[in-house]
Amino acid sequence: MKSGITAGAVAGIVGGIVALISTYMTFPAAVQATVGLNAGTMKWFATQGGLNIIWGAIYGWIFSKVYDLIPSKGAMKGLYFSLMVWLFFIGLYPVSFFLIVYDPPLTQMAMGWGIVGFLVRLFYGPVLGALYKK
Repeated sequence: MKSGITAGAVAGIVGGIVALISTYMTFPAAVQATVGLNAGTMKWFATQGGLNIIWGAIYGWIFSKVYDLIPSKGAMKGLYFSLMVWLFFIGLYPVSFFLIVYDPPLTQMAMGWGIVGFLVRLFYGPVLGALYKK
């Protein structure tokens, strides 16, 4: 695909699927408490899928702009990019250091999202790199 936005949106769909599966695996008790095909669960699934497509398109656009600066080619280029994005965002987690003192459950949730984000990037990046052609 010549469009980074389109390639990113498609990779975002893959990332959304991985996010839903890994969220279930990371927070099984919380998810199982609300699982069932009720309206709240379906709304959450749709929101997560939609957000992954939107952020995937944004990251795809950024990827198309920095494409020549990233070493390697194809899927590995996409993996490098997605892990750089993950490292940038994981660097923002210490900003929420006060949560450790004031709200440990939120800290555990933030750590869980860091793990989920890593798993999403492992799949999102190679798909983006394989789909985007300059």
